[in-house]
Amino acid sequence: MTISPTIQQWLQILSLWGWIWIIPILERLFPLKGQKFVRKGMINDLIHTYHRVHLWTMLNAALITWLAIYAQENLGQGPFLRGGLIGAHWAISFIAILLFGHVTFYGAHYLSHKVPMLWQFHRVHHSSLTLDSFSTSRFHIIDKTLFAGPFLLLITYFQPDPEMAFLFVCFNDFWGRYGHGNIKDAHWLGYFMSNPKFHRWHHSNHPEAIDKNFSAEFNFLDWIFGTAYYPKGKVPDNFGIPEYSNNIIVQHYQPFVDCYKIAKKDGWIGLFRKPKNNNTNSLEAKRD
Repeated sequence: MTISPTIQQWLQILSLWGWIWIIPILERLFPLKGQKFVRKGMINDLIHTYHRVHLWTMLNAALITWLAIYAQENLGQGPFLRGGLIGAHWAISFIAILLFGHVTFYGAHYLSHKVPMLWQFHRVHHSSLTLDSFSTSRFHIIDKTLFAGPFLLLITYFQPDPEMAFLFVCFNDFWGRYGHGNIKDAHWLGYFMSNPKFHRWHHSNHPEAIDKNFSAEFNFLDWIFGTAYYPKGKVPDNFGIPEYSNNIIVQHYQPFVDCYKIAKKDGWIGLFRKPKNNNTNSLEAKRD
């Protein structure tokens, strides 16, 4: 399958700039709940949206450099199914890429809620008191690498059709903002896709929804592993961590401070496993 340069250019424009402002218009036209457009932390989230510092961090630069070198030295089919998707039909490539994306995202997302050290970085994304499309961008650079790294590794190893990977990334950019948006759509959509209502439960502070709805676009893994929560006739209205800073600089160093505090109190093992008698830094304690 071949995508024309013009279509590629338009998709790139939409991914980088278009959805950021098109989806907020949909939020005003078809709101799921009444929310103010200008809200606390909005400037911070706009800085998250437009700053590109995370692309130039040593962490991401090292990962991308290593993948580029690996791809150059190991281009083509090889042992252990390396390059197994070279020359595959575009539909097979897209299905494989879809599975790569969803399995790695679900796994990374699940771990980011269950492992105390990873949660300190992921809680930046959960700190916004108002959920809308602008809050999509509120991420720590290490958290973003955790989510993107495994997917990029699989793409580099199996080498599916690059154009199918490009389409998936563009779709992912759109659905990420749409899924966080304050947009009303059909309830039935949430039974197979992570629509705005489905994902709002993931961000909510409601006890029954804690550590639920980990999927990105399609949510079949949540239903398979029993982590789906999608009640009919209810919409969550309580989000975020009130005491967490809305300053992007603080948001990038605070997780390191919190990890140090955990290690000091519970030992290094406390960064990887929650002590049975200590819920101080757990998501449950923050949301009660």
